Amino acid sequence: MTPPGQPDEPRPRDRDSDDVAWRDRLLEAVIEGRLSAGDRREIEHRLDTANRPARRHAVRAEIEVLHRFLDIGASIRLEVSRSGRSIDIEATLSDLVFAVHVKRLPSSIGPENTGRVPTILKEALEEVPRPYRVGVDWRDEREPEPSVIDELRGFLLAARMGDGHVIRDERGGIRGFLDVLSPRPPAEGSSEVGTVELVPRGDAVVRDRLVDRAGRLLRRAYRQFAPALENVIVLAGVEASASDIVDRATLGGHVERWDRLPRVGQRVAHGRDDQGLWTGRHYERSRIVGWAPMNGDPGRVWFREDPAVDPRVVEAVRRAMKVPDREGDRS
Repeated sequence: MTPPGQPDEPRPRDRDSDDVAWRDRLLEAVIEGRLSAGDRREIEHRLDTANRPARRHAVRAEIEVLHRFLDIGASIRLEVSRSGRSIDIEATLSDLVFAVHVKRLPSSIGPENTGRVPTILKEALEEVPRPYRVGVDWRDEREPEPSVIDELRGFLLAARMGDGHVIRDERGGIRGFLDVLSPRPPAEGSSEVGTVELVPRGDAVVRDRLVDRAGRLLRRAYRQFAPALENVIVLAGVEASASDIVDRATLGGHVERWDRLPRVGQRVAHGRDDQGLWTGRHYERSRIVGWAPMNGDPGRVWFREDPAVDPRVVEAVRRAMKVPDREGDRS
């Protein structure tokens, strides 16, 4: 019993089933000889002693990515130093060795602010003959009136990539908005112009800021690149839908290009702006980027074809991100 006047002894931290599962998985990797006992103790210690949520989330992201590479059979070393550069994860598969730099993309938009798409809008606007993915955030509890639907149809028929349209109430408050996000190619084998696809869209300003944040994380990881190894950047985060943020930060935002011939079924050609990490010949040593949802769901992989990247590393990252066979976003 604790003596009177003395503070209670701290109780062991409660561990949920997910917490126990990943700790057990690390122990299995130690027994299998694919992770050192010291690395296991170190990463568990870093998580358990993290005194700030941001730090704890960053370590948890590293654990998520670590698990993904363990699951494909890799042997792992953590916090490896090469030529003064710090590598979060050094992965080895047979005679293949590569570096993985992990950054956590913070959560941007909670479930309450992801954007509502009223059924009446989907029924009325998804037949508009424009090949776009269009974000919707309808904030008003009242459904849009026929006059509003006509206004939105008129906007979509004339809209270009990146355009937005706000619907306001009689007091000037925002009822909702549309935001033209990206091209939507026609169905494979079809020569017809595609139609609009409406998707929930959170605050566009918040997402733009997140793209900037993701770009800074990519550049920060690039500064850690180790010589003589293929270096992979993996961003991890809670929102599976944030892969489009990583896409824009890596390849640039979608824009319309009038200097190119459009694809079959499109009125104008589409391209990327110059804001991505891989724009032009910038950051040439970065050739593979991955996105890993923190819940273990399939992510995405981007890889450069020029300069050519080692296909064995692409395949390893694709498997770790659980991307379907031979799929990936090429640049």
